Amino acid sequence: MPTTQLFPQVIDASTLGAKLTSPIFFPIGIEGQADAAAPATVGQVYKITTPAEADTNFGATSRLAQLIKFMLTRGAAPIYAGASIKSASLPTLLQRQAVWDNLASDSNIRLRLTDSLLQSDFAALGTNLDQANVIFNKQIGIVGMASATSKANLITAAAAIASKRMVLVGPGVYDESSPAVLRDGGFLAAAVAAEIAKNGDPTNDLDLWTLPLLTGIEKDATGFPLLRVKTVGGVATNDFEDLLQGGVSPVMEDNGVTTTHLRTTYTTDGTFDSLMTRIIVDQVFVDVRDYLMNGNFLRLPNSESVRGAISSGVEALLFERRSWITPKTQSDGTIGYNVQVTSSPDNRQVTVAYSGTVVRGISTIQVAATLDIPV
Repeated sequence: MPTTQLFPQVIDASTLGAKLTSPIFFPIGIEGQADAAAPATVGQVYKITTPAEADTNFGATSRLAQLIKFMLTRGAAPIYAGASIKSASLPTLLQRQAVWDNLASDSNIRLRLTDSLLQSDFAALGTNLDQANVIFNKQIGIVGMASATSKANLITAAAAIASKRMVLVGPGVYDESSPAVLRDGGFLAAAVAAEIAKNGDPTNDLDLWTLPLLTGIEKDATGFPLLRVKTVGGVATNDFEDLLQGGVSPVMEDNGVTTTHLRTTYTTDGTFDSLMTRIIVDQVFVDVRDYLMNGNFLRLPNSESVRGAISSGVEALLFERRSWITPKTQSDGTIGYNVQVTSSPDNRQVTVAYSGTVVRGISTIQVAATLDIPV
């Protein structure tokens, strides 16, 4: 009998299995406090892929392990994690910074978290991310504050952080437990980081994005969501817009919990009032760098033909990313990225220059209707 069916037919040969993780585009690094008896070595960064590994290394009841598991259950694996202290006492800033430096030195890590809830630590983490940028490691911090932090205090914290690489989220959120447990802003930061990590399209700014396994945001004394659009003394008040203008990225309650808009805490101008802008700028550099490294151009002679190959390759790479960064009219009247590869006088170095316009997301949609009503 023949082994290949001759009758023309489409046959279902699918195999179904559990999907434990999603593709990760922005790996996460986190620092925090481990249990006193945990076997992890302080300062060492571990690659964690399962909840059991988090418990084993850092202690099942530690805040660090809980945050890691919070992200793993949302499909964000692996997590790169390091303990800054093994104690019942909170780590000092110096102890945190020792782990931060290790995470900052890893070019694979793109998102950074801490188990701290302190504004002063967040400001210091922003400085550490700037230091990572000095060595061309492009990282973004996602942080959140304690439950019951007021709108005014969130805005004050964002102003103190004031970083082009830091995102401050709030308020606290309720998880999917029964009854639901109120989680502080650190857990919200973990939930947001998990969604950013899985997002392979930098032009998707994750506005109004559902955060899985969360049931609501924390409530005020009247039982209403702590943040909402409301009237106060007859005056319309939009807590979300106030926070966004102040450098905070609030979430809202809408059949669960959704983002509003993700932005950095930098408010001096509108350059980075969307996290998408920060991600695109970083990712274009990373992609150009990786192309040049993987193409082994550093092994080749500094000749006109090699510089031409670099120029055409970078132009093609940027064109593939034209939905992120749009081309401009060049000096010869054509549309492109004006890629120029120039040599230093001693021919030991080349400079790759390009230009384009970063795509911005749609913030609002106005419906301008003109309707006639017969009378």
